[in-house]
Amino acid sequence: MRTLIISDLHLGNGGDYDVFAGGDALPALLDRIAGEPARVVVNGDGVDFLMNEDPLELDPARAAAQARAIAAAPASAAVLEALGRALARGGEVIVRLGNHDVELAVPEVQEILRAAMDQPPEVAARLTFQLGDAPAILDVGGARILVTHGEHNDNWNKVDYGRLARLDRFRYAAGSVLVKQLMNPITRRHGLRFVSLLKPDFQGAALAALAVAPGIVKQLFSAASLDIAWQLFKKAGSAASFAEEEEEELGLAERLADAGLEAEEAAALEAALGDGPAAFADEDSMSTASLKLARAGLKLYAGMQKRLAGTLGDDYFRLEPDEAEWADARRLARKLDAGAVVLGHTHAARWKVADGVAFANTGTWIWLMQLPRSDAGDEAWAEFLEELRSNPRLLPERQRAAKTVRRLTAVLLDPHPDGGATMRLVQWDDGELRSLEAARVPPGGAAR
Repeated sequence: MRTLIISDLHLGNGGDYDVFAGGDALPALLDRIAGEPARVVVNGDGVDFLMNEDPLELDPARAAAQARAIAAAPASAAVLEALGRALARGGEVIVRLGNHDVELAVPEVQEILRAAMDQPPEVAARLTFQLGDAPAILDVGGARILVTHGEHNDNWNKVDYGRLARLDRFRYAAGSVLVKQLMNPITRRHGLRFVSLLKPDFQGAALAALAVAPGIVKQLFSAASLDIAWQLFKKAGSAASFAEEEEEELGLAERLADAGLEAEEAAALEAALGDGPAAFADEDSMSTASLKLARAGLKLYAGMQKRLAGTLGDDYFRLEPDEAEWADARRLARKLDAGAVVLGHTHAARWKVADGVAFANTGTWIWLMQLPRSDAGDEAWAEFLEELRSNPRLLPERQRAAKTVRRLTAVLLDPHPDGGATMRLVQWDDGELRSLEAARVPPGGAAR
């Protein structure tokens, strides 16, 4: 049986937060792959329950209402119905949880999504959900393929699956807090849609928003009872510092330090964000600080989306993982005796085969943002920032320097005639399925 692995779809409710880019493409791909019985694995963040203004609490009734809204959105409904057709043709659909869809652990939510598949109950019942507390091991032609979402190494987005399984006093990760308290209001109330495209690097998104609209970020910190001086500079700056419950550290100070602000620039930023009039901030220092904030905020995103710097030629489409990604893949392969490791979470397609291990990251199905080239000077970055200020919703007709693109990638597994599996990283382009990389994964586990 053929296996398709996709992740990070972020299916939403059709509102202002939606970033899903595959409304036309993913149902077509699913119908193409699952024309005959096939296994489809949605490897985390298939659905996004953070894209709303509800309180950040795991309440089953609220989660069910959110699921109904998602299932009713046309783009999400089309994907769920395509997954239903895959089941109806004798296939298998497995939905694994990620850090944006922990609500899938709620039984009523699962039943709502089954009903949305538009299939008889006995067919929809074959949709299965898996927590991400342990990787899945798929057998394809005798090859052991390890599949897990990948947030296990991201301290800001790590899920407490122990409490989630019991639906008992579950506490959301700091990254989810940033989404709800800062990124969502920035997106909806103030129209800075670009910050939603920077997930899962929420700290980077906050710094990029600071570069574009520091006054808005200041307002939102205050509204959320967060101490902006403490979060950015580790200085007690407001009454929130004296709250009875200790404020959660959101990882912003470390990222701000990476920006390398000079003393004058840091002082200008503090003045712009402080309790006094922003007019006291030095304008020139704030301008250079904004450029550094943007570069620091987008640094991780640029590193992950290597194709998105400058032109979209093949020279920029580099799939090589960084050292940390590759080390983690090898560790997982050795620990669980797997010949291949498939992750998601970072939204960056990856591929490497070495040392008896094949590694792939399935990428994402959300819109991506093109950045200035890595060697671009201040003028190019200033133009980029100015466009984000003038076109924060990234309206297509107004895009010049800050453009949105999509790169719809997945992993495809087929039994190999000589045993084991053929593993491919594929990309869906206007109805064509292109193979980007391919390798044979032999029967058995990791090479020793």
